[in-house]
Amino acid sequence: MIAQNWKCSNCGYVSVGLFPPEKCPVCGAGRDAFETEAEWQIAPGELDGLIKACWKVTYGLYVISSIDGEKMNGQICNTLFQITSDPPRMAVGINHKNLTHEFIEKSHVFAASILGRNDHRLVRRFGYRSGREFDKFKGVRITKGKTGAPIIADSMGYLECIVLPDKTVDAGTHSIFIGDIVGGALFKETEEPMTYAYYHVTKDSAQG
Repeated sequence: MIAQNWKCSNCGYVSVGLFPPEKCPVCGAGRDAFETEAEWQIAPGELDGLIKACWKVTYGLYVISSIDGEKMNGQICNTLFQITSDPPRMAVGINHKNLTHEFIEKSHVFAASILGRNDHRLVRRFGYRSGREFDKFKGVRITKGKTGAPIIADSMGYLECIVLPDKTVDAGTHSIFIGDIVGGALFKETEEPMTYAYYHVTKDSAQG
């Protein structure tokens, strides 16, 4: 597994990753403007331990949802976190290729439904198929808050945000959307939240 430093030949911006970004976030140059500046390799014997260590970082699992007019979509995400408390803001990382990314870019809103330890079914529903081919919300009880983004009624709770237009960060394969928290509620106070580590330990025994 080789990651590289990719340098934009037009402006000098440097991106780190397996692939260069689709376009330079500084000057807008296309992917073909990036040249390899340096590379580093993770030895095959180290990769398994690296991945397992990542699982131990205390990520939660969430359904991140957004809208495009009357259309809705959602996906599983583990990169959601509160980035400031005053004002209260959340940040979320979404892959550029995902339909949810397109919806957030268009509507400038997203909601995060917080999953509990018994929500393996929702992880499979929202995480294993694309919303381009399947209506993930069909048959799922939802409610809507201030932004209009769908919220899973049987989740532990939710937060909804309006994206700050000047605060989105291009992180290579993903965008980091930063938004002001405009709504939220806790539906289940006693249930434990689903963590990324817990899901990986229990997913095979919860296939029913």
